[in-house]
Amino acid sequence: MPARMLSIARMTRPLSDLRGPVRALFSDVAGTMTTGDRIEASTYEALERLGDAGIPVVMVTGRPAGFGHAFMKMTPVLACVTENGGVTFVREGRKLNKIYGVPAASLPEWRRRMNEGVVEVTSKVPGARLSTDSKYREVDLAIDWNEDNHLSREDAEHCVRILSKAGFLAVRSSTHVNFGPPHFDKLSASMNVVRQVLGGDANDLSQYVFVGDALNDAPMFGAFPTSVGVANVKQWWDELAFKPAFLTERPEGAGLRELVTHIMSLR
Repeated sequence: MPARMLSIARMTRPLSDLRGPVRALFSDVAGTMTTGDRIEASTYEALERLGDAGIPVVMVTGRPAGFGHAFMKMTPVLACVTENGGVTFVREGRKLNKIYGVPAASLPEWRRRMNEGVVEVTSKVPGARLSTDSKYREVDLAIDWNEDNHLSREDAEHCVRILSKAGFLAVRSSTHVNFGPPHFDKLSASMNVVRQVLGGDANDLSQYVFVGDALNDAPMFGAFPTSVGVANVKQWWDELAFKPAFLTERPEGAGLRELVTHIMSLR
């Protein structure tokens, strides 16, 4: 076994070691729920089975609030954390409640500063540009480095450094460099969902599972004792500040379905 694969094997456990009870599943979207660019029918079905079994699903994504609103209308999930914690949608009966990661009154000033950040990044990093989904964002913005536009990892990290120095929280996912007010992230928003929606103790996440695949999932991997990486997370392994405790055998949506099947077996 190559040294890198041996290192991964030593630091993680197979899903067969994951034990319940599981009160809820928190899941990244792109690269975790999706296979390629879409959520396959079999993945929808797996999410339906989990919800029908009384285990709610919470989406946790860097994608924009506009996408999150659509996700909530089209998928059987209890809540959707978008913009890496900037905007959270919660299902309350037939209504959707929207929770911002910063006071709504502060958003115009943050937007002005973020637009200045875009000008600085695009002037200093050749080829850098806003993501096409930034028009649907309410709290953060995103530089596209690996979706419709392609920069090197080094240039993407240069974007992160520029934006961090300007006072933003900037994180690189598998597709974008997301940046915005330094007051929230995927973890802080997910902990709010645990407290306010699930009625749990955010200081004890042992009965909640998180599954993800990218660098911006590292805080979740570090905080959730039962954290899972779908197999494609291996491509970022050496860059992850915190590693998942468990790994699926298969990548993307197939890996998520593998996890759902195991969680269902624990009932």
